[in-house]
Amino acid sequence: MQVLWVVVTAIAALLAAVGVLFVVAGLKDVQRARRTLSWPTAPGTIRSAEEFERRLPVAGPAEPRIHYEAVIQYEYTVGRVLVGTSTLRVDPAAYTNPEHAQSVLRRYPPGQAVRVAYNPADPTDAVLEPGAHAPSFVRLGVGLGLVALGACMPLVARWFAARL
Repeated sequence: MQVLWVVVTAIAALLAAVGVLFVVAGLKDVQRARRTLSWPTAPGTIRSAEEFERRLPVAGPAEPRIHYEAVIQYEYTVGRVLVGTSTLRVDPAAYTNPEHAQSVLRRYPPGQAVRVAYNPADPTDAVLEPGAHAPSFVRLGVGLGLVALGACMPLVARWFAARL
């Protein structure tokens, strides 16, 4: 029984440690996304909007997973410099449902005038949709879940041991 307790404790500590790493990375993701809210903006123009399909291999004979991404090319002027980029927002914008990518494409038709938020320290770092969005919180959520799981495992193990 003592060996089992050591194994459970080691696994719980490992899960919690990995969870802490994910929490730190997730907090950085959210902080960077929120920082874009204070960036200055410049007028810009959508140059092109296309949907790209990425096939991700899956182990075994299963069909590959398909991710759809809306790639929006736009340009904007900061000072006297014309800058072009394709970053929609800080977090990734790949979807498993093609309708999500299509809805993004409908919001940004070519030729449309837009406001572009750009990093004042590096004007080539820009986004069309500043702020934190749901994908910004993924690593933070996974990390909190792993920390909670690591914290609960010894408690559940003790509960089971007491019932034997």
